[in-house]
Amino acid sequence: MQDAIEIVLKRYDVDKLLGRALFTRSNWHQSLSDRHWPEDVPDLRERLLRAGSRVQAFAVPMTLNRIVAQGEHWAFKARGTPQGFAELLAAVQRALKAEGIDDRVGHTPHVTISYTAPANLRPPKIRESIDWILDEILLVSGGGTPYHYEVVGRWPLIPIAASSQQSLF
Repeated sequence: MQDAIEIVLKRYDVDKLLGRALFTRSNWHQSLSDRHWPEDVPDLRERLLRAGSRVQAFAVPMTLNRIVAQGEHWAFKARGTPQGFAELLAAVQRALKAEGIDDRVGHTPHVTISYTAPANLRPPKIRESIDWILDEILLVSGGGTPYHYEVVGRWPLIPIAASSQQSLF
C-alpha cells in the first residue's frame, strides 16, 4: 500500500513539490484520536496504552482517490466513508473514555503525508485509486527534526474475512 502511494507521489511530482515537507513513509498515517500530551498528565501514557489494548474492532479497507490540502496539512482522502470506519473510531473513543480520556475529535478517512506543506501550493488531481487497509492501531509519540514518530504501542485490528467463491463445479 505504501508502495502504491509512493508511485503516485512520484508520478505527479508531489515528492518534488513538497520536498522536505513530505513525510517519510513511516509517518504516513490515519489519525483516530486527538493529540495528547503526557507531560501534562504523569500517568497518561499508561492510560493510553491500556486504552489501545481495549479496542476491539475490525480492520477497515479504504480507497484513497485524491490529495487534499487544508493549509499546511496534505493528505490522501478516501472515497466516501469506508464501511467500518465509524465503528473503529467509536471503539477508539470508547476505549479512551474508559480510561478517563476525553477525546471526541472527529476524523475523516485519510492518510496524512505532510503537516508542513507550503500554504501557497495546490495538490495535483490524481487519476489513480489506492487501496489502503487500516489493520492496526499505533500509539505514537511524534516530534523532532525531521518530524518522526516513535511507536509506543501497537494493536492489530480484527482481520477482514477473506471473501470466498464456491466452486462452480
